[in-house]
Amino acid sequence: MEKPSKNSKKTPAKSPTKTPAKKPTKATDAGKTQPKSKAAPKRKVASGKTRTSQNDIASASTEAESQQRYYEDLGSRLAERAYELYVQRGYKHGHDLEDWLEAERQILPKEMFER
Repeated sequence: MEKPSKNSKKTPAKSPTKTPAKKPTKATDAGKTQPKSKAAPKRKVASGKTRTSQNDIASASTEAESQQRYYEDLGSRLAERAYELYVQRGYKHGHDLEDWLEAERQILPKEMFER
């Protein structure tokens, strides 16, 4: 049986740990570490590559939120106008679709020209 030499020590088993993220080594690698959003518009940089800035991402999400609020508000205005028409009709049931379509005829042309 062989004796272990003095230089060969047993190393303790390593516990599983997370490895640190790799740091960019070149100036061109720095832009590759940021995640890119599909919704954000891209700009061309001097090298000819496209790059998404944080301002572009913020403006795209702000625009989407603004558009969502606009359509939610439009739906509520249409519902209010349809209800007003229902009240003017004397609360007669069975004309809900007619009231809704009339509300659309009255509100949507104004909205199309304002935008």
